[in-house]
Amino acid sequence: MIPVNEYIIQEVFCINLKWYRYNRGLTQEELAELCNLTPKYISDLERGKFCPSMAKLQDIGRALNIHPYELLKPDHLDDVVEFKRVDERR
Repeated sequence: MIPVNEYIIQEVFCINLKWYRYNRGLTQEELAELCNLTPKYISDLERGKFCPSMAKLQDIGRALNIHPYELLKPDHLDDVVEFKRVDERR
């Protein structure tokens, strides 16, 4: 497992957002529509360009059918390598 102390909370959020979205079978566009956000904003969140407000964090959690705090837990850090492999194939 990747040591948690090597990551800051924003990186954890980016990883988790992509992980939950991907595992729910949602595109960035679909998630954006569910959250009443733009696809570009979702993309920017996944790349760490922005941090969401608490209200947006709640909206995203609701859209993904999870508690918002789950987007901040370092549970899916091991999946980072797998995401990169999948993205490289696209």
